[in-house]
Amino acid sequence: DGGIGMLQALGFGFWNRDGKQAAFGAKGLEGLVRITDDTVLPELAECRFRIACDVSNVLCGPQGCSAVYGPQKGADAAMVEQMDGWMESYALLAKQKYAAADPRKEGTGAAGGLGFAFLTFLNGVLEPGIGIVLDETGMEQHIRNADMVITGEGRLDGQTAMGKAPAGVARLAKKYEKPVIALAGSLAKEASNCNREGIDAFFSILPGAVSLDEAMNPQNAKANLADTAEQVFRLWNTSLHYSREQ
Repeated sequence: DGGIGMLQALGFGFWNRDGKQAAFGAKGLEGLVRITDDTVLPELAECRFRIACDVSNVLCGPQGCSAVYGPQKGADAAMVEQMDGWMESYALLAKQKYAAADPRKEGTGAAGGLGFAFLTFLNGVLEPGIGIVLDETGMEQHIRNADMVITGEGRLDGQTAMGKAPAGVARLAKKYEKPVIALAGSLAKEASNCNREGIDAFFSILPGAVSLDEAMNPQNAKANLADTAEQVFRLWNTSLHYSREQ
């Protein structure tokens, strides 16, 4: 919804042609004609927003939130085109009142447009989420002392390579020339993009065709992860053995 639901809760007004507050969800972006901030919570002026943002998508267009994330939520091509048009009109309306509005800025398309809302209306700062996590956990020191780095997520795809956690871990590992393996529940065709981001090899933990319920069962997932990790390290040990013999 471009973040307007969050902003309405904070006191911003988003008004449609009928003089009513916009409805919740993407549909609320249709027909926006006015934005007001006279009832915004005064405490916001004293707040600083540091936003963990793991994607670089812009607000509109082929790499915008509607085009990239809409289909994941069930939107068809016609719906994506319609929502993208609403989002573009919303951005133009915001620009009339707020100089910071820039729908082309990386990260504005994060979380359905929440990135745009934080940057435009709340003077927020978008930072790579993985950077915040790596700093807080002292991950760099652990990676520096490691022989191999294992990372992963539920589904490895093109979005993973656009700044999500596994890619961030891999980039840090390559700073110390460490090999990186990723394990995932499933693999999309675009997962190969992750190789360019420092992930040397990736593997699905699923042993074959299974139902979603079977794949998501915690006991099954734990066993599948352990089995796949064992085979990865068997391969690793075999490689080390033969390299020493040569």
